[in-house]
Amino acid sequence: MIVADASPLIVLARLQRLGLLKDLYGEVLIGPIVKAEAIDAGKKIRANGVEQLDAALASGWLRMVSLTAQEQGLRQGLAGRSRLDRGEAEAIALASGRGLRLIVDDKEARSVAAASGVPHLGTAGALLEAYLKRSLDMRELEIAVRDLGQILWLSPAVVAEILRLARETDR
Repeated sequence: MIVADASPLIVLARLQRLGLLKDLYGEVLIGPIVKAEAIDAGKKIRANGVEQLDAALASGWLRMVSLTAQEQGLRQGLAGRSRLDRGEAEAIALASGRGLRLIVDDKEARSVAAASGVPHLGTAGALLEAYLKRSLDMRELEIAVRDLGQILWLSPAVVAEILRLARETDR
């Protein structure tokens, strides 16, 4: 099980790779703000891939959960002392409160997660995990990382590291 911010959900749905999250983590939790950002807003603009998110929610492996009072307090505190958007703060609070790993792409959100002791990875890291667990082969990983770089900015060092780590496991 993992907690997701909106960006990885949207990006993986656009790449037609959302199912990798189910393969890797079984169940993906989101809060109401992330649902509003990724699914509700996507439906309003008929965003590419939103139907996959809606289907995942309907099938139950993508699950929206309400935050506890403690998690709500943490979300408000994070949002108040950082430049995180509400969804990122919610995802970090949810992961922290439930002792789960977080998938998030925003650099500041990753820094805040790390400072909060929340284990995390980005979409590129999830693609590497999918390769390591044999949900993707090397060619599919290369294509997915290339396509990911066309949707959101990936540092060349991150791309090189993902592919290096994948190739090292083949030896």
